[in-house]
Amino acid sequence: MIDIPHIVAHRGASIEAPENTIAAFRVAGARGAKWIECDVTLSADDKCVLIHDDTLERTTNGTGPIHHSDFDTLRNLDAGGWFSDIYKGERIPSLKDTLETLYFMGMGANLEIKPSGCDPVRLCEEVIKELCTSKTVPPILISSFDDTAVAHMRKHMPDLPCGWLLETLPKNWKAEYARLGASAIHIDHKALTPVSAAEIVDAGVPLVCYTINDVERAKELFSWGVTSVITDDPAKLLMAIPRRPFAAHR
Repeated sequence: MIDIPHIVAHRGASIEAPENTIAAFRVAGARGAKWIECDVTLSADDKCVLIHDDTLERTTNGTGPIHHSDFDTLRNLDAGGWFSDIYKGERIPSLKDTLETLYFMGMGANLEIKPSGCDPVRLCEEVIKELCTSKTVPPILISSFDDTAVAHMRKHMPDLPCGWLLETLPKNWKAEYARLGASAIHIDHKALTPVSAAEIVDAGVPLVCYTINDVERAKELFSWGVTSVITDDPAKLLMAIPRRPFAAHR
């Protein structure tokens, strides 16, 4: 399992800069974050781009489903003005741009495979192509809510760790985790209890939680044995928790 830091910046430092943009990744790095979490999907012409939503309205000046717009159209949109005039003109990043930026900043990425309308296998294949052809690949941990994507990435890039993203923990999680060949569980922190967290950690499974912006909640999760927390506010959490705390229950 790749050594993911205890604090990961959610879509970059998204409390300070527009999410899933190069600006947000650079701010995260400036605040001391070593890793970011980001979302990758496909344009209409099968280019890997970073954006969270299925549609363009919330985080750009565009409209409609992402997968109905080609790469050039997406790249001409403003992905920063909605957040602040300071970031007006910020662009939707390509995966290639992101990998290069993180590589030269010495940062890693939890790269979420997010089909949200496109074919998950096609998306995985394009991500694999980018990772295999890029000369500047930072440390990468893949994750996805899509079981097909997790299984495909594990089959075709077995040396690349892949997290299984969950909103709740299923009763048969151990069997499903083994079937998928996943490397970690990524779960909504609200779905965890001390007992369920201990069950996962005691099984030797790295446990990543999203999205935590409260320092005391982060400390509580670390006391349960959580490996990493994903946060919109890496500056605040890193200031309060500069190192991974000892897990109290262990």
